[in-house]
Amino acid sequence: MTKQNRDQERDAVLYAFHEAFARPTAAQIIEWAKRYPEFADDIRAHAAIAREWDDNAHATAAEPSESLLAAAYSRTLNLMYKASAANKDAQRTFQEIIAARNMTLPQVARAVGIDRAVVADLVSGRMSGPIRPVFSRAVAHVLAITNDVFDALHRRALLQPTLGLAKAAHAPSIVVRPYDDIIRTCDELTPHEKKKWLEDA
Repeated sequence: MTKQNRDQERDAVLYAFHEAFARPTAAQIIEWAKRYPEFADDIRAHAAIAREWDDNAHATAAEPSESLLAAAYSRTLNLMYKASAANKDAQRTFQEIIAARNMTLPQVARAVGIDRAVVADLVSGRMSGPIRPVFSRAVAHVLAITNDVFDALHRRALLQPTLGLAKAAHAPSIVVRPYDDIIRTCDELTPHEKKKWLEDA
């Protein structure tokens, strides 16, 4: 018998064995090993793999435990609550979010670590984009909102800008400036601070 013929016969035997027993017992393995002694090792190896596959299939299909279900339910409720809260926050203004957090604008600015005039320009709709992520993430963190909510609040602020501080020599007006320009011209920020707030990171 050539090697090719032997391999074909072995494959035929293993296929028949596989078709006959999804999860072969020890007696069935012994019986087939005696019937085909030349393929006994192959039959035993195939049986071990078949049993492992069957074990994995049963483990996958097993019912989850009560504690696992309870944990999954709790996580789902938590995600639903966060999504609902984020949706409500996105419908508000910066001023409403700040008030809801029991904070004032100066407190927000101190927590962010930047001059309050910069935060005032943001919340009053006088800061156009693009806003550097280093600033938007810092504000979002202090206000406990997501980046998506921050973007929604910023868009709303730009649609309804409010007046800044009135100058003695000029009538009050609304001037919307790019974020980078606001940072570069802020006299209260040091060169090092300006560099930090103009980073892309």
